[in-house]
Amino acid sequence: MDGSRPELSRISKLFVDRDQATTEAALARRKAFVVTLVCGDDVAGSATLQLAVLTAARIASRCFPGAVRVAVSPNLAQAPLLAGPPDNTTFGQSLFEILGTTDCVDAGGEATGGLIFGNAPSSKGALRVTFDGWIAKIGPAAKTERLAEHPYCSLAGVLAAALALSELFLVFAGLSVEATRRDVGLSLWRPDLAIDHPEALGVPVEYLPRELWVLGLGHLGNAYLWSLATLPFQQVKDVTFYLCDFDKIEPENAETGVLFTADLEGCLKTRACSGWLERLGFQTRLVERRFDSSFRRHRTEPALALCGFDRNPARRDLATAEFLRVVESGLGGTADNFDTIRLNALPNLRTVAELWPDLSPGEEAKRAAQQEHIARNNKGYGQLGIDECGRYELAGKSVAVPFVGVTAATLVVAEVLRLAHEGPAFHGIKLSLATPTVCMALANGLYPAQALAGLKFVGAKTS
Repeated sequence: MDGSRPELSRISKLFVDRDQATTEAALARRKAFVVTLVCGDDVAGSATLQLAVLTAARIASRCFPGAVRVAVSPNLAQAPLLAGPPDNTTFGQSLFEILGTTDCVDAGGEATGGLIFGNAPSSKGALRVTFDGWIAKIGPAAKTERLAEHPYCSLAGVLAAALALSELFLVFAGLSVEATRRDVGLSLWRPDLAIDHPEALGVPVEYLPRELWVLGLGHLGNAYLWSLATLPFQQVKDVTFYLCDFDKIEPENAETGVLFTADLEGCLKTRACSGWLERLGFQTRLVERRFDSSFRRHRTEPALALCGFDRNPARRDLATAEFLRVVESGLGGTADNFDTIRLNALPNLRTVAELWPDLSPGEEAKRAAQQEHIARNNKGYGQLGIDECGRYELAGKSVAVPFVGVTAATLVVAEVLRLAHEGPAFHGIKLSLATPTVCMALANGLYPAQALAGLKFVGAKTS
């Protein structure tokens, strides 16, 4: 490893920080945990179920490299791809491209890491992945019934996949004794309600954003774009994404970013994301500089922005950038809180200084001392073959796992969709995937019609 540019998997970092494992041991452990995606033939007729499978494949192949298996029939593999823009691709081609294999396994065996989609037969230890309207639900396949699976909002499929991988990872990492044994559900229409509440179902999506900014194209930015691009746009050529980032793709980004792959190392994040979007038919505009206090939106540019920054100073600069609406999310970054998600929407009842404060001098000193302690005393860092400065730098990096970012993305994009439908408004949401039934959502009534002023939307395809 080049000591001048230390590298460490953000996923494996969980085990290095917590268990003092070597990076080799952490990776070997991840490669040994087999996940099987078991798909019923009726997945062929559901865009939302297809999207759930493809999302699960993208997340699982990064969490458990080389250990993801699929059980699909030849008929399903040859079925048209319904999720995303039409391009004459089959479902199987899209799935196998993500996984880098065309091998299938028997769906009848035991699957301790199995995910069941559609009418596939359940197996011991498997989880059912289901949805209804804006609701996503996961539970033990042996006792969890499928929901009605009304295709109101495709984000429900994305969220269901992310929650399923969260449950598997929590068990794999020894972080929860309840995960995979419990039912987990969340409504993107009313995250403040239990999923069996009548209002949790939501309404059929009719309008989608025509243009918006995505600020920051790392872990969160990738997840935003995946969630956005798979929405049922009538004409993708009418949709424009403004992409803002200045950084290049590093090896660690290929694990946490669901759009990035190892062959893109060294490319600008803007170019990689633009290339992926334009292959699907979308329009893009690129801004390749830092977002700071000098940034101003031009009046002819989109007034809506999704923010995926990881530092508070940049977040505070959102207040002067002259966007009309911003939806932002942030994630925990340590072995103790990497599964936590926070969402904020602007305008907000609180000021940006209250939303995103700097650490106090005492807090900053404590953080630096903890970072130095890890760098000096953790045996996992000592075996990386880098100097003390390199170990200190790595100790300060975040633990990041892609199902957390994808879950956050569904909450962020759902806020935009509720805005378009004059639905429930939430200026703040907090969620921990270890305890997903405790979702703190700060409601702000319903979005009024005037909240749409200056924003542009297009029609959605109807089922």
